Amino acid sequence: MKLTRKKKRMNFKGVDIDYPVDCFICPTCGLEAATLTQSADIQRSISDAYRKKVGLMTGSEIVEGRKRKNLSQEKLAKMMKVGIASIKRWETGIIQSQSMNKMLLQAVSGEACGDFLTGNRSLSIPRIKLALRYLEKVTDMKILKENDRFLYAAKYMWYIDMAAYKQTGQSVTGATYTALPMGPQLNNYKDLVAEIIKAPEKQAEPLTEEEKLIIEKVAHSFPTTKRVYDASHREVVWQEKSPGQFIPYSDAFRLTEL
Repeated sequence: MKLTRKKKRMNFKGVDIDYPVDCFICPTCGLEAATLTQSADIQRSISDAYRKKVGLMTGSEIVEGRKRKNLSQEKLAKMMKVGIASIKRWETGIIQSQSMNKMLLQAVSGEACGDFLTGNRSLSIPRIKLALRYLEKVTDMKILKENDRFLYAAKYMWYIDMAAYKQTGQSVTGATYTALPMGPQLNNYKDLVAEIIKAPEKQAEPLTEEEKLIIEKVAHSFPTTKRVYDASHREVVWQEKSPGQFIPYSDAFRLTEL
């Protein structure tokens, strides 16, 4: 039997598609046969031909787009708030839904996707404290204070969470932020400050090395509380919001001061 590449046509999910296949063909009787590997390749070929026809990203386009943005499968999964197994399946032939395709396009185009209010993470008060303690270590400043209005701490955390979401697809703390007259602030900060002060840091999920580097970058960008305060007030994403309006993590890609 001779290894041959040929084009085939079929109706798949109600759509007529043409797709290439590699298979062995008997030159005498015309019988076609394929190895297990070739059969898997044929399934991917059918899937990609269908996805192209209906305007979905193909497996190779997902891989290329992800790598172009330096995103691992894990980071892309976090951005989309899906399991890493979903990313692997889509890249190897499983067809994604239209809604998931829209999120894939946003992610590989550098846009925000997923949970825009929490940054794809559940709120962790102990982690807010852990991040601020690490920030204090880097800046050698006392930032987390009792009976504080979180005037400066919230702005540091805002930049840290936004930068983390932009870089990794996930915020550090899961906090939500609102636009107040004095700048970006933790949502319901009056109720959270006391809880943050007394939160047990040991119960927090440890900071990753990448998260520590993000905190260090924010610390070096704003070495004084005045610097971070002034910078946050220059951000258009804060200026354009009405008092009390949420600042979504999709705005992370529009920050100009960090």
